[in-house]
Amino acid sequence: MGISAIENARVRITEDEMEAYLSLPPLEEGESYSMNQVIAFIRSQKVVACIDEETVRRMIDTPVYGHEVCIAKGKRVVNGLDGTLTYQFNTDINTRPEIREDGSVDYWSIHAVELVNAGQVIAVYTDPTEYEDGLTVTGKTIAARRGKPVPPLMGKGFSRSEEEHAYIADVSGKIELVNDRVRISEVYEISGDVGLSTGNIDFHGDVVIHGGVTPGAFVKSTGSITVDGICENCTLEADKDIILRSGVLGGNKAVIRSGGNIHAKFFEYCRIEAEGCIEAASALDSQMVSYDRIFLAGRKAGVVGGSAYAAAGMEMDVLGSPSEVRTSVQVGMSMEMMKELSELTNLKKAANDVIHRITAGLTQYDELAKERGIDISSDERRMALLRTKMTKQAECASLQKKIDRLNGIAERARGAAVRVLHEVNPGITVTVDSSMLQVKDMHKSVKFIKRKENVVMISIADELV
Repeated sequence: MGISAIENARVRITEDEMEAYLSLPPLEEGESYSMNQVIAFIRSQKVVACIDEETVRRMIDTPVYGHEVCIAKGKRVVNGLDGTLTYQFNTDINTRPEIREDGSVDYWSIHAVELVNAGQVIAVYTDPTEYEDGLTVTGKTIAARRGKPVPPLMGKGFSRSEEEHAYIADVSGKIELVNDRVRISEVYEISGDVGLSTGNIDFHGDVVIHGGVTPGAFVKSTGSITVDGICENCTLEADKDIILRSGVLGGNKAVIRSGGNIHAKFFEYCRIEAEGCIEAASALDSQMVSYDRIFLAGRKAGVVGGSAYAAAGMEMDVLGSPSEVRTSVQVGMSMEMMKELSELTNLKKAANDVIHRITAGLTQYDELAKERGIDISSDERRMALLRTKMTKQAECASLQKKIDRLNGIAERARGAAVRVLHEVNPGITVTVDSSMLQVKDMHKSVKFIKRKENVVMISIADELV
């Protein structure tokens, strides 16, 4: 019954051992293969798993001779997918305003504070998917990759709901994602104006004012300040960014200070100081100080009257006005700042010298006491030296912090320039580092830079192509 013929059958196994093919030789008339005979032959050729017996049976019954037929297919591996975490809040905070098609600036596009309510889902997590090991036709197991569970979300102000596979805000407030940690912190939100009805504000956190700030009011925040309405003759101080969507009417009394950036629609008759950048559409008779950059963004945006200082440089569309209003702008590192840096460095060196002398004196004290076998741990003179050393160490740390800040400003100030895209009017004073240039004529599309010891104008027309 095909016993001799089966010896001439062929089994071909693919290189990856995931498929096996059988070719049966023809039989003499009246002969046939048995199922057990063929299966035994297949197994003898090392095909021991995933054999499709129904296909083999059809080959025998049809019959199919002299052609390869796939009679075994391995089990493909199914790797597990890692768990995922999907945030349900805006993690891409936009701190720069958008420029509209007409060249104007949309300060309402700035999004510095993302708010959530208690009970709101802030993130949804998905568990890893199931995995299945693979198997070759020769019986080898292919290990599947197990999906890794998503690490628990770290931070504060929220809790995990196992039933809902979600993280839920425990409190209402500002939500932010920093270094894969979520923090929900309290926000002081005022629906109207800040003034007599609300009193002054001094808040540990972010402040959001949906109205304006009336004359004489004071708002202080350890976080950011966002004001939707007009700010008039007021004082605003924030450790982080300040966003004034409708600008400032200062009346020569308003003061705006920020440890971060300041964004406003306009500044009029006020003083603005930012550790970071200052950005607005216009500044009229104001004093602006930025220890980074100043951008006057938008069509016809510029500085008219007053003064502007930006360590790392500034850019605007227009500088000054045709009426030749006196306007001064400065970039780079001033002589005053260099002098301050030098003085701080000398003060730190003097304080370090005192610390070294005290340390040497304390060492002598301790060695002498050890020689004489005396306990001087409570000796008044030794205690006084220790107190002085601690005071000087604290003084050194404070001085170093100031030195690091000025060194950072000096680094940003390298190569600082004033870039005016459209027109520079007469009556302008431009200072780069300690060098000054008086502009007496109208100029178009120029950049003010320092070359050797002088401030010069160069064309930026080529840069605009």
